[in-house]
Amino acid sequence: MSAERDKLNYIKNLVWMMCCDGKIDVGEKKFLKHAAREVGLDVDDWSGLVKAVISDGTGHYPAGNRDKAIATLKSLMVMAKADKVVDPKEKEFLVKFAKSIGVSKHEWDFIRKNTNSESLFEAFKKSLGSVIALREDFEKIEDFKSIAGECGLAAQVSGFDEFIKSDNDSKDIVCFHVPDNRQSAVLKCRKLIEKNNGRVVAILTRYQGHLVKYLHETGLEKCIIEPVYSHDIEKIFSTSS
Repeated sequence: MSAERDKLNYIKNLVWMMCCDGKIDVGEKKFLKHAAREVGLDVDDWSGLVKAVISDGTGHYPAGNRDKAIATLKSLMVMAKADKVVDPKEKEFLVKFAKSIGVSKHEWDFIRKNTNSESLFEAFKKSLGSVIALREDFEKIEDFKSIAGECGLAAQVSGFDEFIKSDNDSKDIVCFHVPDNRQSAVLKCRKLIEKNNGRVVAILTRYQGHLVKYLHETGLEKCIIEPVYSHDIEKIFSTSS
């Protein structure tokens, strides 16, 4: 899921909360627009968005990861209290949403008592970081950069030799496309792991699956099989240290 889709789903959940009790309070509308500004989502037609959410009737839009899901739950709690009265339908939606993201009774009590409005939006503001894509053998590098950008990753392009000789001491993750030759693939992987302290991800075509076990033997932990989707990038890079 792209970063923009995550933000839109977040706002859609708030819209549903705002409308589920059959009335819209000024405080709810104010919080909704404040939330959209904080997460950086531009909404040109609020009336159209509200109508679309109501007509859709889904009542629950997924979050890209657990941090964003918890942030959404906290925001829903704030929204429910915006008009000073928590309606039974609002309570029902809160409980339904919490169950859908696997919140335990203990977590529910903790979240309810620690809804800090100042940190509500941080999960949607955080960038996954940055990545250096090595151009060799990477025919679809522009597509990769585009997907990475949608996920909040700053993508740079470098050559293999250029990167190896550089004084790079950042925590950027290096992404390289695996060459077809097994020996070349293993050698390149080892050099990158040594150079970048293990912060390496290999990209392979679906025809190169037989190389994965050899790459893992070098110490490589993470691979992506093309085509690369936003959920691949989010899953791998959001858990990288």
